[in-house]
Amino acid sequence: MTQETQSTDTTDGFHLVIDALKLNGIDTIFGVPGIPITDLTRMAQAEGMRVISFRHEQHAGNAAAAAGFLTQKPGICLTVSAPGFLNGLTALTNATTNCFPMILISGSSEREIVDLQQGDYEEMGQLAIA
Repeated sequence: MTQETQSTDTTDGFHLVIDALKLNGIDTIFGVPGIPITDLTRMAQAEGMRVISFRHEQHAGNAAAAAGFLTQKPGICLTVSAPGFLNGLTALTNATTNCFPMILISGSSEREIVDLQQGDYEEMGQLAIA
């Protein structure tokens, strides 16, 4: 491909997630918005997705699990990192046990900072815990 024919369009991770959800027929996100996922929530709403907010991640996760059960499409639970992730993980465990389709999406610290244990905001090895 020559430089003239290459596309100069770029995207970011937030839009990749939103596009993937929309391509799979998912139009609703359940969650507790906060840093580091506030921009994802705003962008999802701007793209026409419905965002239903809760006061606790476990409740958002249970709603996502119920939506997954009722629609047979994965219910999406969006949480902040560390404590929010742990609260959402409880609902994800329940959904997995009951075979309800659900996806937990959580914010996180930079991987290299977590690995070096440098004390980033809400640092936690979420992949190891999941």
